[in-house]
Amino acid sequence: MAPQRLNIFQTLQRHWDELHPYNAGQILQLKGTGDPSRLTEAFHQTLHDLKLGQVSVAGRLFVHEASNRPPVVREILGTTLEDFVSEEMNTPFHREHGCPFRPFVLNNSGSHHLGIIYHHWIADSASIRLLMREWFARIYQLTPRSRKPFPSPAGGYWRHFGPAAAKWNLLTHVFRGVSWQSRMKRVCRIEAPGFHDFKIRFSMHALPDGLIQRVRLRAHGYGATVNDVFLAEIATVCRRHVPVHENRKRRELALGSIVDLRGQSTHTLEGAFGLFLGFSNIVLRRDVLNDPSRLLDAIALQSRAEKQSHAAEASILRMLAGVIGLRMLKGDRRRIIDFYRKRIPLAAGISNVNLNSDWPAVYHPDPLERYIRISPTGPMMPLVFTPTTLGSTCHFGLTVREALIPPTHEDHIASDFLEALRRFGQ
Repeated sequence: MAPQRLNIFQTLQRHWDELHPYNAGQILQLKGTGDPSRLTEAFHQTLHDLKLGQVSVAGRLFVHEASNRPPVVREILGTTLEDFVSEEMNTPFHREHGCPFRPFVLNNSGSHHLGIIYHHWIADSASIRLLMREWFARIYQLTPRSRKPFPSPAGGYWRHFGPAAAKWNLLTHVFRGVSWQSRMKRVCRIEAPGFHDFKIRFSMHALPDGLIQRVRLRAHGYGATVNDVFLAEIATVCRRHVPVHENRKRRELALGSIVDLRGQSTHTLEGAFGLFLGFSNIVLRRDVLNDPSRLLDAIALQSRAEKQSHAAEASILRMLAGVIGLRMLKGDRRRIIDFYRKRIPLAAGISNVNLNSDWPAVYHPDPLERYIRISPTGPMMPLVFTPTTLGSTCHFGLTVREALIPPTHEDHIASDFLEALRRFGQ
């Protein structure tokens, strides 16, 4: 691939990576046994064809290229998938050069988990799905969609998602940004001794088969989306299990959602390999949090307003402000951590994807039994949910900051979230 310029979100993520490894992952659960040597051969062929496998950064430019020493697919023995993934999420990649992918396989009885842990700044979830699609095709000797490099995006976020390309009003969102920062002063902070410890743990959980369809139908009846329902239950879970500190001035709760921006630009990004994400936020008053009958309506109302105003696309402004602020702090770790704790006190986040219109749906449930995604928490949030819907099933990954949410609370978070969805879907 030709050299590319780091976009604003990539620049921001690389700053986060200085605090703690900012990694992500995707896993296929496939029928049968996975042969590491055969999987490695298919992975090497995929990287060779796509000219991936090595990334080098020089200043604000980076370049992807095929590697002379591509990684082998590591067979995981003597540990659980969750323990292995947790360790990998805490293990750094080299920041300036080297392979940004760590492929692995774990064989179970009758199936195997095949996955990649990746350096998140190089790619979003949709890009890694493209890579997994090509790897899957070569494993199963299907006709690959691509035998040449994925197209490289020309230009940065402003070209693709700025006011002209994504149809949002600059002045409106400048004022909204000021208002949002002011409201953050009323949001409960995460107050716990372990806030400076970013070590994370990952676990996997499954909704009962068919529940996601019932949740979707009921959500539509309320004029809401599945993501709105997820956020409502996450808000309730946060009040029980996340160490948010409420006082006279700070009585509200803030949640974040990661948004795929590819379809929001007038410039086509179909098939491009890179990072094209934005984010939106909702803030919930104490009276709404204390009234379950109003909670979903309040979230759905804010979510619609965020979409109509193109808030996720306009998050480029907050990213820019964040990069400027971090540069002013000049790498002072404690001041940077306090900046996030005080200025952006998000209690939890979500990255929600429905794959029933994507390539995994063609091969589900045989041989692809489920698709698992893994999200980092980053410097702002102690808790991130990563639901993935495929067929009639929905699985969600749960990533927590260990110092803020102990393992016993992690189990309760998952069970409370599942139970709330069961009640809603009845």
